[in-house]
Amino acid sequence: MNWKNLFSQPALARLWRPQPHWQVIGQPNERQTFASACHCLQLKGQAISADPLSSLIRTQGAAAAYYVKRYQRRGKGLRRWLGRSRAEGEWQNLRYFDQLGIPTPPLVAYGWQRPGWLGGRLPFGRGQAVLVTAEVVGARDLASLAQQQPQLFRQRAWLEGVLQQVADYSRQLHHQGFVHWDLKWRNILLVDGDSATGLGPATGPRVLFFDCPLGHHPFGWLRQRGADKDLACLDKLGRRHLSRSRRLRFYLHYRKIERLDAAGKQQIGRVLAFFHDEKES
Repeated sequence: MNWKNLFSQPALARLWRPQPHWQVIGQPNERQTFASACHCLQLKGQAISADPLSSLIRTQGAAAAYYVKRYQRRGKGLRRWLGRSRAEGEWQNLRYFDQLGIPTPPLVAYGWQRPGWLGGRLPFGRGQAVLVTAEVVGARDLASLAQQQPQLFRQRAWLEGVLQQVADYSRQLHHQGFVHWDLKWRNILLVDGDSATGLGPATGPRVLFFDCPLGHHPFGWLRQRGADKDLACLDKLGRRHLSRSRRLRFYLHYRKIERLDAAGKQQIGRVLAFFHDEKES
């Protein structure tokens, strides 16, 4: 290590340079609406959900609606004090998915109330975190759709289009060594092609991934374990709404193989046994 360079003035300046605590990456008109985290915390809107960690509201802007997620805590257990917070995980993973070309709800703004200690380099004194995403018109999560419009899952072309996208995006993440850790149907959005503004060609239903605060790149055996869990999460409702042959075709598409091999049989066994002792939900 070159200690001289490490302690040079430019290096020290980079080390102690204050980290931006609020980022607005949306359109110019959105920069005023979501100018700061403090302003977002004062916004009024329709309450969507709330738990001890965070709350979500839907608020109407001048030309579009937005979802504002406000975090009261960094996370559960040790995550309240150490490591990456749930808020950071969520907005970092949304940006990561976008880099990979995986569609997500458009990220508009994110960050903290205050810079925090040592210019934001220590996770203390930053106040509440806020995440703002633009509403995707007509989007519904896959779990709700399966419950409220089960007839869609009997349309072969529609279903194939949806499952192939889910398989492609899951394979892409796992190929990068990334594990979602909560890849359930409720965390997958679906929007009709006619409503998928800004999501590419409007041909058939479009799949979007979202709500991934725990996803990361694990090491060693956890990488395979995590991939198995992601597939098991997908299969929790898959076994209720899809035939066995359809689930097998999904797996073959995920693996990009035409016939099931020995490795595939072993993985399917692990996936089916993953939640064997848990009540399905």
